[in-house]
Amino acid sequence: MLHGSIGPFEYFVFVAGANVSNTYFYEEAGPNIRFFSRGNEITLSPEGVHYKGTGGSFCEYMFGVEKPFKDLIKKEVLNRLVMFGAFLDETERLIFTNDTGGSEAFHRLFLLGHAVKNYYFFVSSDDKSEPRKRQRQILRSAGKFLKRTDLIAEDKEAELVNGLVKELNEPRSTVFAFKLVHSENLEYYRKFQTFYEDKRMLLPAEEAHLNAVAMKYHIDDYQQERMKIDSMYRHRENKSIVDEYRDILLDIAYKETAEHSELAKLHRLRTLSIRNNIPGILFDTLDELLLKDKDVPAIDEPEYLKEARAILENLFFKSPSLKRHIIREDIAKLIMAKHIAHSHSDMGFERVLLDIGRACDEFARENNDFGIFEELSSIITYFDRYDNIHTALSRIAFMEHLELTENSLRSLVGNKKEFDALDKDLFKNIFVKELLANKYITAFGKKRIKVLNEGIGKVLRGDASLRDLVLELYKISEEERVYKYIRASLKERLRELYTSLNVKEEMMRIRKEIEAELIREGTAWEVRENLFDKVLLDLKKESYYLNHLLPVILRDKDLALREDFLNNSGLDRFYIEGLEKNYLKDNGFSSVILASVREDQFSGAGGGERI
Repeated sequence: MLHGSIGPFEYFVFVAGANVSNTYFYEEAGPNIRFFSRGNEITLSPEGVHYKGTGGSFCEYMFGVEKPFKDLIKKEVLNRLVMFGAFLDETERLIFTNDTGGSEAFHRLFLLGHAVKNYYFFVSSDDKSEPRKRQRQILRSAGKFLKRTDLIAEDKEAELVNGLVKELNEPRSTVFAFKLVHSENLEYYRKFQTFYEDKRMLLPAEEAHLNAVAMKYHIDDYQQERMKIDSMYRHRENKSIVDEYRDILLDIAYKETAEHSELAKLHRLRTLSIRNNIPGILFDTLDELLLKDKDVPAIDEPEYLKEARAILENLFFKSPSLKRHIIREDIAKLIMAKHIAHSHSDMGFERVLLDIGRACDEFARENNDFGIFEELSSIITYFDRYDNIHTALSRIAFMEHLELTENSLRSLVGNKKEFDALDKDLFKNIFVKELLANKYITAFGKKRIKVLNEGIGKVLRGDASLRDLVLELYKISEEERVYKYIRASLKERLRELYTSLNVKEEMMRIRKEIEAELIREGTAWEVRENLFDKVLLDLKKESYYLNHLLPVILRDKDLALREDFLNNSGLDRFYIEGLEKNYLKDNGFSSVILASVREDQFSGAGGGERI
């Protein structure tokens, strides 16, 4: 292996195959270094890469980048492969030519390929075929390996090159592989991974550190975003959920309309992503990649989008006095339109914004007046506030053990104040009411949202401080933690002792044991005393559901009975769904039954069908 660097770009050279010692030639001329062997060459210069011969370039696909649909639909395709002198025609058919020379600037290489590491290779041999035939032959032999191997992600270059040699199966040929690493992007990428790993979020100090790295190396916003999204996707707890979401979208992409069950699964995964602090941008990126070219029947634009379009057109193409007049009274309607679109997973509102953006661009060029973009930005600021509020409240509602600080709530209070200036009921109507009506929100999640809404009002009126609000929310989280501790401890003891929930003396004894454990933890008496009775009652409800109602629901396909219990028992829907899954598994019911129960339909599964 040969290692060196040209400015911020490191290179690693690997050679394997026949007669390595006799075919490995390179020369240095000033800042350039040239590698060559039997009609093939690659030159690295401060400007970029210059190449000629039989071979190509490859890299790992970053999450969210544009890629051929044929690659997108194949889970096993991990990498991008480009052969020298080849291109895709209009029908996406691969065409080979004899012109295998070319160059790529480092900037474009790390922009179009991977942001951190990219590879080139050429095959040195005594084959006399014309270049296009030789390139087709190499692709046929080793293309599948290069596109599907995970050795690139694992940085196992020796195994990668040896694998390439093996796939070529040409005893007299030699493979040259060149790994190019952008050291500045690599530092940013690794820093973000380190900061994101544990909490799946960045603290203000960590954000500042990353910004400093980006400014030091002049890393543009687009590259930063690519590296962040790719890192977030590859987090071990994010990837499985995002991949499942992708698979459902792939099924939808082949059809004109989505089925109810598919939409229900997508909604459930979105909700689960909030509980697990998975960024929504990962799902939005997949929606854009897989559904943007979807051929669906044309439909009339909903009224709320028509109204939004009319307001935006008036904002940007009427007199200044009219703009000032309608901004304050109509901006709330725009926010509501965005909210309705978001609630229905409708990209129509974003399309309206794109249309207005294009119109503004045309207006600015024709009239040489770019002030219109400042007006557009002032409107979009409110949409950014909407996104920030929605994300913050969703995390508070659905995430357990969320650490809140005065700083984290200060932004929320400020955004609510801006919304109140537009319409005093806007915040409550589009955020609070909808979250409280979400069937997957837990009892403690509801409590947090109610306390938060009332607390922000007190803060804005000067009747409470941010510190008071943080303390109230902390108490709810502590109550939730103790509740789950008592439930887990009580269920474990009941399994070990085979004790009935109705044996009062035994319950008193167990209660004292758990109280003693909580005292050792330093938990306040007034919390645990109230919660033990609640846990006991909830466990009785749980037992009644599993032993009496669920068998009837499965036998009679009585989904109304299930919904009635879920809506009135006070038990959390996610928790009950977990119990149902275990019950059906333990009792040998088909997995089809499980899906039918959770999606509120039996779809021909049969209430008592067994495996």
